[in-house]
Amino acid sequence: MTFGAKPSDITAFNNLGGNDDARLSAWVDQQLDWASIDDSNFENRLANANYKTLDKTLVKQWTDHHVNGNDRNGPAEEMERVVIARALHSKRQLLESLADFWHNHFNIYLYDLYAQSSFVSWDRDVIRPPVAGHPRRQGKEAGHMLGNFRQMLELSSQHVAMNYYLDNYVNEEGNPNENYAREVMELHTLGAENYIALGDPESISRTNIPMPWGPNKSDVMVSISDSYVDEDVYSAMRMLTGWRVKDGSNRDHSDRKDTGEPFFYAPWHDEFEKTILGHKWSNFAGAPGDIKQFFDLLAYHPGTAQHIAGKLCRKFISPNPSQSIINAVANTFYEHRYAPDQLERTYRTLLTSSDFKNSANWGTIFRRPMEVLIAACRVCNANWFPAPGDEHSSTVIGFYMGRAGQRPFYRRTPDGFPQEAEPWLGANSLLYVLRGIDWICDRERDGNRMLPLRDLTEGAGAGALPNLSPNNLASFWLRRVLGYTPSGGWEGKRIHTAMRDFMRSNPEDTSLWPSDSPLPDLEDVRPTFRHDRLRGMVKLALSSPDFLYR
Repeated sequence: MTFGAKPSDITAFNNLGGNDDARLSAWVDQQLDWASIDDSNFENRLANANYKTLDKTLVKQWTDHHVNGNDRNGPAEEMERVVIARALHSKRQLLESLADFWHNHFNIYLYDLYAQSSFVSWDRDVIRPPVAGHPRRQGKEAGHMLGNFRQMLELSSQHVAMNYYLDNYVNEEGNPNENYAREVMELHTLGAENYIALGDPESISRTNIPMPWGPNKSDVMVSISDSYVDEDVYSAMRMLTGWRVKDGSNRDHSDRKDTGEPFFYAPWHDEFEKTILGHKWSNFAGAPGDIKQFFDLLAYHPGTAQHIAGKLCRKFISPNPSQSIINAVANTFYEHRYAPDQLERTYRTLLTSSDFKNSANWGTIFRRPMEVLIAACRVCNANWFPAPGDEHSSTVIGFYMGRAGQRPFYRRTPDGFPQEAEPWLGANSLLYVLRGIDWICDRERDGNRMLPLRDLTEGAGAGALPNLSPNNLASFWLRRVLGYTPSGGWEGKRIHTAMRDFMRSNPEDTSLWPSDSPLPDLEDVRPTFRHDRLRGMVKLALSSPDFLYR
């Protein structure tokens, strides 16, 4: 549920109740009530890190960085760094894990020409819960990752970053563009599993489903298709004509504003008959109300509930979750589809389920490159704080994460970074993950190591680890890095033996230090360089398959 548990996180979790069920329930409640968490230490560090764009409104970002061209990449560069800073140091860990999920779900390439100047707004005004001073556009207070999916879907469709990234800004009657229409169905809502390639719309099975289209938004039964075909995408493309961005190029000469805000341009809207998912809109149906009904069809479709539930279960439980837990999560999503806290209820069903607690799912989810490097920093209490212009940020994010294939928001295709392990098991990806771990453990920042292993070891030596023997050091760091001790302890396990013997060896002497004898020093001095060796031993733990899986 986190980007990697710090030792203090495990202690705090264990203090939340008398048994694991009570602790888990309390922790989920605490994390979902994110605003009540005292995150002042992180917020203070963020305030002092010289970020300049995080509080700018969409209009201010667009005007400063797009229209005026001042540091056009500024919002994008700051988003790369702040998302790492939050994952590293924020106590609101579940919030950050969920933000990562939804950014991936509604993926936008960070340096798309129009996204780069507005990405801070995309993160703050579409994905995350509302914050003071930045109310939701058009009163959609419920549209965010802890709120209501239907509202978030509409917000995402209208934001300048999405409108341009998937080309809906050029989608007009007589010159349509299907890019956004296809992705909103295939990726954002129904999913590829509900798509029938070259299917005949007349042959698709249908179900009567309630839609809030009656008086005072009361439910009326609407017969809709259980799956979608290409004809539905083409009609959706026509339905989505007319949503534009105030970018100074509007054909309506009464509105030449260049603010990056969305608006509906009626002359571009295709008003003729359309049929989508079996539901027909007649000629000259009221617009943009017809577009809103189209989003209702997608958001309230049972297939969308199944698609999103499956993705959440694969993110948080295992690569192959049971159909029963997918159904349970989908049922919560669907039954509370109108609720302002729909998604919060959905996460609670997932995270307190028996499948989530099942130890058979332990260690089945492979950590992607960004997750490995952040987890390595967290488990070792790294004090590094990413900041604009910071050389360490550029190296860890731009070089190691980038070369490993998961630089934040750098997925160019709209499908987002894959969750499954296979794409990350290639030699190049693993090589740069392991090189990143090596750099983080070795690198000095202003004369101090990014990972202060000396302080941690000396602290342990004063109390928890009075005997700094190779055996004890290996056991201490395995427990620290992996977060648990197996039955019978670590000694005798293959990884423990490798780490212990690494600490025992002496590059200028073929003899090995006794396994249970305290090392005389952990200084960086010849001939042993024990403190450097300790860093190498920790790298072994951080590079192990045990750590690479959640």
